[in-house]
Amino acid sequence: MNVELNETEPRWVVTETDLFSSDITREQAILRRIKGNIRRELALNSMDIDGPDSVPEEWRAHELAEELKCLLQQQHPRARGGEDLPDLMEGEVEVARMTLANSVHGEVTSLRAQRNPDDNRILFRMDDEYGTEFSLPELDAEQGISVRQVLDLFTEADPSPTDTECEVQFQSWFFPDLDQLANEGGIGVDTGSKNLNT
Repeated sequence: MNVELNETEPRWVVTETDLFSSDITREQAILRRIKGNIRRELALNSMDIDGPDSVPEEWRAHELAEELKCLLQQQHPRARGGEDLPDLMEGEVEVARMTLANSVHGEVTSLRAQRNPDDNRILFRMDDEYGTEFSLPELDAEQGISVRQVLDLFTEADPSPTDTECEVQFQSWFFPDLDQLANEGGIGVDTGSKNLNT
């Protein structure tokens, strides 16, 4: 898919955001480790009202216990969306995620980044909840990454997770307007869910 974007606007330039900065709030640290979309929303709502200590330790876990995944799924099959992603590797961060917003299970595809310890370049990989082997058009970068590059990694991956009949929704800690920009570029639709980009 060829994404039509207005790259003359400042929001398309390479970000200076440090993907690996440890200068984040306690709330952000908790949310970034939670794999499931619904669990993220529940944790965010709880922390908005009662602070980070209101989220039980077992619900903050990166890998949720199977019985808790099943408990979520009993509420609705989509409540498990994202929970079956592979764990982040040591030092790895999620750059962005794409959710099948109106599928039965709300499946998630995650774009991840990690520093190469040999040359400090940023290495990218993509994971989903089915163990799909994605081939990315760009596997690494020297420093920052632009919104255009993020969207290109999703649309030009082989296979591309954007090749779907489902509505898609994007989220990113580093690009808060990623979903809106993807929609402007003809990818997905706005589902009106709560913004998790805190």
